[in-house]
Amino acid sequence: MDSLFWPVLIVVSKWGIYAAMIVLLGSFYWQQTVGGRFESSIVMSAPSLIVWSIIGLVSVALQFFSQTGMLADDGLQGAVSSFMMQIVWSTGAGDAARWRAIGFALAFFAILASSQDKVWKASSLVMQLSTATALIGAFLFTGHTAEMSPWYGALLTTHVLVAVWWFGALLPMRKACQHDAVDVLLPWLVRFGEQASVLVLIMAVMGAVLAYAIVGTVHNLLFTGYGWLLMGKVLLFCGILFLAARHKLSLVPAIHTSGDVRQFVASLNVEIVVAVVLLVVTSVLTSLVGV
Repeated sequence: MDSLFWPVLIVVSKWGIYAAMIVLLGSFYWQQTVGGRFESSIVMSAPSLIVWSIIGLVSVALQFFSQTGMLADDGLQGAVSSFMMQIVWSTGAGDAARWRAIGFALAFFAILASSQDKVWKASSLVMQLSTATALIGAFLFTGHTAEMSPWYGALLTTHVLVAVWWFGALLPMRKACQHDAVDVLLPWLVRFGEQASVLVLIMAVMGAVLAYAIVGTVHNLLFTGYGWLLMGKVLLFCGILFLAARHKLSLVPAIHTSGDVRQFVASLNVEIVVAVVLLVVTSVLTSLVGV
């Protein structure tokens, strides 16, 4: 079997985990915070969210067996070796897989419960919060931060939470532009921009502290694979930060003046593409060379 098969599969499955987590938690957040008619016009439909919860579960399983297969180095047979599975299951990777599987399963049932009566809807909120706890908490079991001070774990989970909040708003924002009148859409865009000004700064600072703690020296930054990928991630982050700033300072005020959202949507589409690429780079960083 090609030596790249398992590494590629690990990266693809990690990307699936990240994407499903962002879509689900982003939808849950906006579902609980915007409310009313606006909620139904920005949050993905229940069938779509169910599909994403299944994508998350499949990605978790795929990543686990890919890790087993790469460790066994014995083709597809090695991926289902009970001995190798027990080894991976007993590590931090196994702990992360358990919590992620629990998180996506809870998301599945939370989506089903949200369409029922008031009692079930209340339980859906509890399951949504439990989903977020399980999926974000899973980051504490793998990578460099698992072996570092708990303070770094707190930094990492906060960094991830803000990233999920930010990226999780992109699809709802795009959907809102297609379905809502400007007078309904504009206050939300303005409020989101104000919140992002603070939260994204927090995310950037925490990410920088974590990167410094992991990389350690300029030499490691400039002359290692992790360092190069990290710099690529920073460049992509700067690109998406530039687009977000353009939205807040230029395009959203222009909507207020002209009532035309087409330029904003075009720029938002670019931001979504950059976010997808950023997740790919992050998947490589967290799967193969660190964190």
